[in-house]
Amino acid sequence: MLNFKKRVWVVKQKEKGILTDKEIADAQNVSRMTINNLWRNYKQNGLRVLEEKPLGRKVDKIPSRIKQAILEKRKQGFGIRKIEGLLALDGVNISHNKIHRILRGEGLVKPEPKKALRKKYVRWERHHSNSLWQTDFCWQEKLQCWIIAYLDDHSRFVVGIQYTKLATTEIAINLFNESARRYGLPRETLSDRGTQFKEKFFDYLKSKGVNHIYASIKKPTTCGKLERFWRTHNDERWNFNSLSEFVSHYNFERRHMSLNYCTPYEVFTRDLKV
Repeated sequence: MLNFKKRVWVVKQKEKGILTDKEIADAQNVSRMTINNLWRNYKQNGLRVLEEKPLGRKVDKIPSRIKQAILEKRKQGFGIRKIEGLLALDGVNISHNKIHRILRGEGLVKPEPKKALRKKYVRWERHHSNSLWQTDFCWQEKLQCWIIAYLDDHSRFVVGIQYTKLATTEIAINLFNESARRYGLPRETLSDRGTQFKEKFFDYLKSKGVNHIYASIKKPTTCGKLERFWRTHNDERWNFNSLSEFVSHYNFERRHMSLNYCTPYEVFTRDLKV
């Protein structure tokens, strides 16, 4: 391949007329056709054909309104692929690579080493709302209290949640009853093997016609949707004045990639089995 210096040398030799095309081509280890094409382009277009061409594709200029929308969604805590999906809902089609370029230019993404390919996993979920509720207690360091929630496995809809000083079976049962009164009884519930969910809890749910399932030992992904909700709570709860405001936003406004950018409430009501 001829770089700028070599192209200049070829043109000078052609202008001198001492060397033949074959001798010039052999000297640069290219074909005579390459020499002829370069000379013809030079005669037609002048010195600009000798300049180095920029490598890679031409960078598209992104409109300022789209750039602003990307930055606003990033400030709300959304990842690159979620920003891509939310913009698509508004009729703006822009690749995640371009979104990454914008965020990188604003210093809103951290440079990371090349990651290894993640193993494929099978997404597991129930086909209908109220088929299964996941539940657990989680210690909240910032508030120095426990939080308990019931989350619908199919829709990610939070049917019940509260902060509490104690993590007891009675609190788990009371919140279950309140949630069931509002949204109906689930067919099954799922928890880890914590003491709050042992015999008394199991027998109470059985008396209500609800089957309780225990998560597999040393397999945190069994309750993965609730674990993911804890992370969302810890990241986003502080943008709201209260827990109820946060949960209302999460259930009725926040769009989820895993739900094809629907809200949990939309999926919960759509897929209730009558």
